[in-house]
Amino acid sequence: MYECPNCGGNLRFDIRSQQLACAYCSGKFNPYEIAREKDAEEQNEYEVTVFCCPQCGGEIYSTDNTAAGFCSFCGAATILNSRLEKEKRPAFIIPFQKTKEDCKAEYIKRVRKAVFAPKELRNPKYIESFRGIYMPYWVYHVTQQGPLLLLGKVIHHSGNYKITDYYNLTGSLDFDYNGLSYDASVSFADNISERIVPFDAKRMKAFTPSFLSGFYADMADVGKSLYTEEAVNAANTQTKEYLEKELNLNYYNLGHYENLSDKYHTQCEGEQLAMFPVWFLCYRNKDRVAYATVNGQTGKVVADLPVKISKYLTASLLLAIPIFFLLNLILTVTPSVLLTAVSILAALVLVIYERESKEIAEKEGYKDDKGAMEGLRQKQAVMEAASALEGTEPYIMTKEQLRKKEKSHKPKKSQKKGEGVLSICIVLIYMGLTFGDTFIEVFLGKAGSMIIVFSALVFSGIMGYKGIIYGKEIQPRKRYPGFACTILMLAVAAATIVWNPVSDVYYYGTVLGLLIAVVITLLDLIRNYNILATRKLPQFDYRGGDDRG
Repeated sequence: MYECPNCGGNLRFDIRSQQLACAYCSGKFNPYEIAREKDAEEQNEYEVTVFCCPQCGGEIYSTDNTAAGFCSFCGAATILNSRLEKEKRPAFIIPFQKTKEDCKAEYIKRVRKAVFAPKELRNPKYIESFRGIYMPYWVYHVTQQGPLLLLGKVIHHSGNYKITDYYNLTGSLDFDYNGLSYDASVSFADNISERIVPFDAKRMKAFTPSFLSGFYADMADVGKSLYTEEAVNAANTQTKEYLEKELNLNYYNLGHYENLSDKYHTQCEGEQLAMFPVWFLCYRNKDRVAYATVNGQTGKVVADLPVKISKYLTASLLLAIPIFFLLNLILTVTPSVLLTAVSILAALVLVIYERESKEIAEKEGYKDDKGAMEGLRQKQAVMEAASALEGTEPYIMTKEQLRKKEKSHKPKKSQKKGEGVLSICIVLIYMGLTFGDTFIEVFLGKAGSMIIVFSALVFSGIMGYKGIIYGKEIQPRKRYPGFACTILMLAVAAATIVWNPVSDVYYYGTVLGLLIAVVITLLDLIRNYNILATRKLPQFDYRGGDDRG
C-alpha cells in the first residue's frame, strides 16, 4: 500500500487525473514522487502481493494486499491465496486511460448487438466484475539501415511490339520500429491479444510500482525471444507497404524477394518488458469459460460471445416462416427436385460443420496460440525432469505428441465468425435454392437429380470423415456426432431417387426426415460455435519463460 503524505490514507491511481489520489483528504500526487522504502531497496525488483487461484493456479499480483475474491482466469468465486514476492521491474508502462465506467459503457454497446448471447452477459452484477489488469508485453526494437537495391520492370506496348524496361532502383533505408509489441503472458490468449491492439507505444512511460496501486498485473511467463521473428516480419511488411504505396514503387512491378530481412538489413536491436492496461471479465459456464476484454487505453472491446440455442432457434423460426411462404408463392417444384434441393442444403450444412470442427481442433490444441504452446513446452520439460527423478514416464504428453503440435502450429487470423454467422449462411442457402431448383428442373431433370443427390452423399461422407478426424485430435467424443443423422438421411434420399416410387408420399417423407436431420446437425453446429466462443478451463501450474536475466 502507498500511504498519503498528508493523512496516511491509502493512495490509488486515479485514471482521470493520472495521479495517485487519496480517498480521505482528496490529495493528488505524482506517481513518480511517491514510493515505498522497499521499492528503492533493489532497482531491478519491487515487492508485490501475489494472488494465486487454488483451482486453476492462475497468478496475478498487486502492490496492494487487499484480498482478491474471484479468479479472473477461470471465474472461480474463491478467496485467492496470497504471498509476498519480489518481481522484476518492467521497463515501461501505459497507465489506464479508460475508467471502469468507460469500460462498462463500451462493453454494453458491444453486447447489445449480440442478440443471441445469453442474458447473463448483460446482467449489471456480472458487468460490475470487470477488473483492471496490467498485461505484460514484450516490446521489440527493430531497425532497418543500409543501402537499398530493388529490381523493377515496366511493360508497355508500341504498335505490335511488347517492350520491357528494366530498372535498378537504389536508395538507402533508415527505418526505426520501436514499439512492436506481443503479449508475454501464457494466460492471455493470442487471439485476444492480437485483436485488442493497437496500444499507442508512444505514450509509454517509465515504470514505477505506484502505477499499479488499485489495479492488478499478470505474470510475464513467455520468453522474450518467442516473438522476435514475428516482430521482424511485421517490420519487413510495413516497410514493403510503405515503399510500394508512399513512393509508388509498385509502378515498376518489383520482383519477389525470398528474404526481406537481408534486403532491408533488418535487425532486432533488443526487447524490453512493458505493462499495458486491459479491463478483464470472465464468464464461466460449467467446464467452459469466456472472456471479455477492453483495451484500457483506447476502449476497444474484444469479447467471447456464445450463442443461446433457444434464442437462435426462435429467431431462425421467425425468419424461416416468411421465407417459406415467399418461396411457395413464386416457386413450384416436383417432389424429386425438392428432395434434390434439400440434399444440397444438407451438404452445405456439413461443409460448415467440417470447417468448425477444424477450427475447434486448432483452438483446443492451442495451435492458434504461440504463448500457450510455449507454456505446454515448459510444462512438458518440468514433467520430464520430475519423471526422470522419480523413474516414471511423463504423463502430460509424449515428445511425439508435442512435436506434432509444434509442427502443425500456424499463426491464425482472429476469428471472423460472429454470433449471427449461422443465420447469414441459412439465408444465403435459401437464396441459392431458389435458383437451384429452377436449374435442376429445367436443365437436368431426373438424371441430374440422381447425380446431384449421390454427389451430395459422397461429398458429405468426406466432410463427415474429416470432422471425425479433427474431433479425435482433441479427444474422442462420447456423444454421437451431429452430422451422422444427416449422412444417413442422404443415403435414404439417394435410395429414394433410385427407387423412384410412384407415390409422392415417399419423397415428401424423405424430405421431412432429411430436414429434421439437418436441424439436428444445425443444433450441433451451434454447440460447436459455442466451443469456439469459449475456452477450456485454464490450468496454470507452471512458471518460466521470463528470461530478462
